[in-house]
Amino acid sequence: MEEGEGRGPARGAPRHGPPGAEGRGPGRKDQGGVARLFISAGRSAGIRPSDLVGAIANEASLNSSVIGNIEISDHFSVVEVPEGSADNIIGALSATRLKGRKVQVRRDRDGHREGPPGTGMAPPRRPKR
Repeated sequence: MEEGEGRGPARGAPRHGPPGAEGRGPGRKDQGGVARLFISAGRSAGIRPSDLVGAIANEASLNSSVIGNIEISDHFSVVEVPEGSADNIIGALSATRLKGRKVQVRRDRDGHREGPPGTGMAPPRRPKR
């Protein structure tokens, strides 16, 4: 085998394809738009990426290769899914439990995050009087 044959692009070589496509498996293709779903369970509930992928794939009968980026914060998660499957996934996950907990699932508010920008954290709550 000659040098570089059968391997990916050399280090520092330009990458082809849309930004963010790196790290996607060979079966992952953008087909239409992407919806971001908010799920009301996060790290504090013991949620892992594999839990979300498994729940979405099994409950919504969806191929796991079409699931995009997954962000897990302390109290919530955000998952990118195909736009055409979003409503089906919302219905399926709303009717099931993740790690034994009932979760709320909805479309994310266009990347809107509460709290300091970029932290994904909710602002501190005011004490009760």
